[in-house]
Amino acid sequence: MMTIHTALVTGANGFIGAALTRALLRRGVMVRAVCRTPRKGAALAQAGAEVVRGDVQDLQRLTDLAKGCDVFFHVAAVMGSAAYTYNVNVLGAQNAIKAAHAGGAARFVHVSTVAVYGFNVTGSVAEDHPQQPSPNDYYSITKMHGERLVWAYAGRTGLPTTVIRPAFVYGEGSTFWSQALYDLCRRFPMPLVDGGHGHAHPIYVEDVCDLLIHAAEHPRAVGNAFNAAPDPAPTWADFLGYYARMAGRAASIELPLPLLNAAAPLITALTRLRGTPFDMAGFLRVWGHRATYSMARTADLLGWQPSTSLAEGMRRTELWLRRNRLPESSELMTTAIK
Repeated sequence: MMTIHTALVTGANGFIGAALTRALLRRGVMVRAVCRTPRKGAALAQAGAEVVRGDVQDLQRLTDLAKGCDVFFHVAAVMGSAAYTYNVNVLGAQNAIKAAHAGGAARFVHVSTVAVYGFNVTGSVAEDHPQQPSPNDYYSITKMHGERLVWAYAGRTGLPTTVIRPAFVYGEGSTFWSQALYDLCRRFPMPLVDGGHGHAHPIYVEDVCDLLIHAAEHPRAVGNAFNAAPDPAPTWADFLGYYARMAGRAASIELPLPLLNAAAPLITALTRLRGTPFDMAGFLRVWGHRATYSMARTADLLGWQPSTSLAEGMRRTELWLRRNRLPESSELMTTAIK
């Protein structure tokens, strides 16, 4: 097993990047935290990280920052305009592994996503499943192409590389899979498609960070991609039910799938006109599919599995939401589920 002494983290002021930086610091690792806006990394600096200005679109700057780091964790990614998403998620990934190699890193760990498999998945989805993202989902497409460039460069140079593909990362600091879903359930009855029987894929952020670090240290992780998801997967009713209870909502509402499907092409067309393409029809399929992203390879090769149950992860998430947004009169969900 490799011991990490120094690490570079791109996207360090983002949700996963910040959590990874803190997890590394707790392990005594010296972390160079790359932020486009260093002032947003002030809390990381106070925790002991070396917060530096950097952009994955600037290869020379990234190369300079990579020098002296044992492990290069490439976490930075965006969703936005087609051009910006391509520049960051594709060219930025290529720049990151080039910089890691030029800077002398011993390991490169790239954060991808299960979205590279596309929306038309069912059953057990292993890491060798075909990558078929929707042509209307630029985030998934760019993450797929970024990952392919990473593997191609690693193959040419021999740089020890690992790819982690997280699913729905939730927890303290999550603006979408925690904050936004809680806010949705606070304002409206819990929304369900197909009765909420489809599979959701929430994984607690600290588990993702633990896997990233474990994979960076483990020799059998080199040359492999690993899913990071709950296996078996809970249902949407299970997952959203936690947020509904946090919000004091007992009722749910069945979303009319035929109506949503009818409106989906218009929504997709509007997002394309705005320059931020999004496949609404594909996203709706996610709510109804019965897929599970297999964690068998992670268990077999690395001896690793997520250690945080959904109940425990949601308990911690609620404490964070309560400190930040929950009304003071709201009862802790942990009382409700005992």
